Amino acid sequence: MGSYTYISICALLCYLFLFVTFIVAKRDQTINAFLMVLAALMCWVGGSFFMRSLFWPSMKFWYNVSILGLLAILSALNRFVRSFMGHRRSALDWALDIWVGIDILVNTLTGALLAAPEAIQQPGGEISFVYHPTSLVLVMYGVAVFGVVKIAADVIRYSISDAEIRRQFMPIVIGLLCLLFGNIIIMFPPFEGIPLDIVSGVVNAFCMFYMLYQRRLFKMTLLVSRRSCSLASATLVCIAFANWLRPFQIFIAKHFGMLADYDVLIVAVAYTLTTLLVSAVLKSLIDHVFIRDEQSQAKILEEFNVSVTKSLRMNEILEKLINVIQSAIGVSWVAVCTLSGRDPHTYIISYCSDPLEQNASVFTNDNPIVQWFHTHDEIIMMQDFHRLIEYRSMWDDEKKRLLNLKVRCMIPLREDDELIGILLLSGKEKNKKFTNSDESFLGSVKTVASIAIKNAALYEKAFHDARTDDLTGLLNRKYFYRTLESEFDRCSEHAVALIILNIDDFKLYNQLYGNVAGDNALKQIAAIIRSAVADNGYCARYSGKEFAVVLPNFDLLSAKGIAESIQKRVAALSSVTDSDYSMKALTMSIGVCASPYGAVTLKQLVNNTEQAVYHVKRNGKAGIKLHADHSVDFASAASSVAAQPPQDLQSVYSEYAPTIYALTAAIDTKDHYTFNHSKNVAYYATKLAIALGIDSDGVEIINEAALLHDVGKIGVPESILNKPDRLTDSEYVAMQKHVENSIGIIRHLPSLDYVIPAVIGHHERWDGRGYPRHISGQDIPLYARILCVADTFDAMTSDRIYRKSRPTEVALQIMQDQAGKQFDPKLADVFVREFRAGRIVLQKLPVSSVS
Repeated sequence: MGSYTYISICALLCYLFLFVTFIVAKRDQTINAFLMVLAALMCWVGGSFFMRSLFWPSMKFWYNVSILGLLAILSALNRFVRSFMGHRRSALDWALDIWVGIDILVNTLTGALLAAPEAIQQPGGEISFVYHPTSLVLVMYGVAVFGVVKIAADVIRYSISDAEIRRQFMPIVIGLLCLLFGNIIIMFPPFEGIPLDIVSGVVNAFCMFYMLYQRRLFKMTLLVSRRSCSLASATLVCIAFANWLRPFQIFIAKHFGMLADYDVLIVAVAYTLTTLLVSAVLKSLIDHVFIRDEQSQAKILEEFNVSVTKSLRMNEILEKLINVIQSAIGVSWVAVCTLSGRDPHTYIISYCSDPLEQNASVFTNDNPIVQWFHTHDEIIMMQDFHRLIEYRSMWDDEKKRLLNLKVRCMIPLREDDELIGILLLSGKEKNKKFTNSDESFLGSVKTVASIAIKNAALYEKAFHDARTDDLTGLLNRKYFYRTLESEFDRCSEHAVALIILNIDDFKLYNQLYGNVAGDNALKQIAAIIRSAVADNGYCARYSGKEFAVVLPNFDLLSAKGIAESIQKRVAALSSVTDSDYSMKALTMSIGVCASPYGAVTLKQLVNNTEQAVYHVKRNGKAGIKLHADHSVDFASAASSVAAQPPQDLQSVYSEYAPTIYALTAAIDTKDHYTFNHSKNVAYYATKLAIALGIDSDGVEIINEAALLHDVGKIGVPESILNKPDRLTDSEYVAMQKHVENSIGIIRHLPSLDYVIPAVIGHHERWDGRGYPRHISGQDIPLYARILCVADTFDAMTSDRIYRKSRPTEVALQIMQDQAGKQFDPKLADVFVREFRAGRIVLQKLPVSSVS
């Protein structure tokens, strides 16, 4: 072998090592092109090595293999560069391939372009190979120059406008120049026989390898595994010992003559120890450069995986995602883009390490980046994305947006072939580059985060569906009550306003235009309410045709302003139509109440607001009623009422008198006492209401509720109603059912359903021992508490079949004694005072009504 044979061996082993490594790795078009280059280099270097070694079958055969590889390198390099740039092959590419093929064929058959070298034996016994080129060699150099110039032109044209791309292609430029220089310089006499062409080929191969590494087209850990380290160590030591074996044996014989007979054993031991030492050094270096960072990132990834699997809160998961990327990779800025809830076609920054960028729009669904991620589930660097056609198809303002954000890396978040988000990363701190280890870590984080985000999105959707109304998207009644209770408790020292909005005559609207139009109207009204309330409170669909709004920290007048805005915009809906005819105008009856001035408890707030809605309904609808006070100064109210002229109470309920009398007449046919008792209770209750300062609408509701409060007795057997003895337990339970029976009758009368709260609670007690709901104190509606006082007083002062009436003073004393037990203490006090002042007088049943 020649003195430079080990150079060919080293080059061949390097190429073979790279080829075997990449052939088993995940490949794409660029990696395949690189394998073609390596194959050509192996033909060139292998042919050169076997030629210099005078291997079988002949020197000329291996020379032709070497020339084939040398010329094929040009075509393979051209393919590699075009693939690296993402360009299709052109006519010039095909011209280069044809020229290379002709040169190979002509030189192989005739040797006319560059004949095989002459093997000359040197005085020392070594053989050197000397070429004798003719002018025809310029044909081969011509194709080489053409190929190099074409490749260089492609690189310059592609990278001239982008410094980042120029930086990426600098290794290939350096490699090509080295390759061209090495093959030219060996033609000059001072360098004859020195394989500088092979050395330049190794330099070029590692320049291409570095390009691929910069593009992260393979994982460095594939090349630097422990097995690879052992193989590389053994190979390097083998090459070294192959060249140093003879000098080493001479050294032993000269200085350690006694060991000369054991030189083979000494060489074997030295080879083994040296191999182990080199392998340990390489392993230590790899652990320091690669494994340590990977182990640190693996630990961070494991902690991230455990933490996000325990959470179903989207914001918490996104915060952990950003933190883990910043801590492991060292980027200065991270953002998560997800589809906007308001615009399902736009990706916005839903979470970001820079709060100033929060909720900023970045991509639309038709953006080339989004389209690319729909088909590619892989991380991409902006420097690589610049070379793709998708980048060139983006609008200038889209490119500028990414430039302003200083995006350096983009990561798709996908789950079940669905793009659920995009991660944007800035550059690493201190301008460090992203490594393969970083990309591997980000790939693992991407997988974990995608699953966690998908699960969180499903949970939030289920949670949203459980608390919202399907049609309008507002809160449903159940969740609204929870929200109202929470806000009422939270704002215990501040105002909380409640608005209830009832659509007038909505059943008629559905009958006129159909349920589809009715549903559309509900959606439009819901949108108006949501827009008017904005972030100031919570909106809900309270019932089929009713909406509710809770406004924390709003007083009565501020809430009224929002109610008026909603009312005006709803009234304008009928004018916004594509129909050829005018649709029925939609109007709303709205009640407003605010705590603490309008209510001191949550139930009182709801009841007072509902009563305000009933007031509007009773006064022609399409209006707003404010419920101002939850309590009254009873003494001043009584004195002010005393100065007023008596009111004609019959006119208060004249509109619904026929319906009410029809019901009470039905009772009269069964029980004369109940009919007259109801009229007496109406008298006492309305008098007490006037004394309390309740307005005329409230007095009217109380009067009608009093007339109807015992209408349910029509369902109680006469044997129980007229029993002269004490009722048994079962009979008493049957008698108690008359309250529920009353509600069952009244609820079928929409024009009178506003009296239900008063009717259902007239047998409740202040101490909670009443029926049917066993509520107590101010949880009992005010109008029901008034009926309780009036009903009990009339029952005590009227003759019944099983007992005589009590004297008036005895009845008044009982009422005072039961104040705070059976009765609201303030109401009992006002009633007694009004009675003794003569403003309430005793009502006696007609003699005919007493059995």
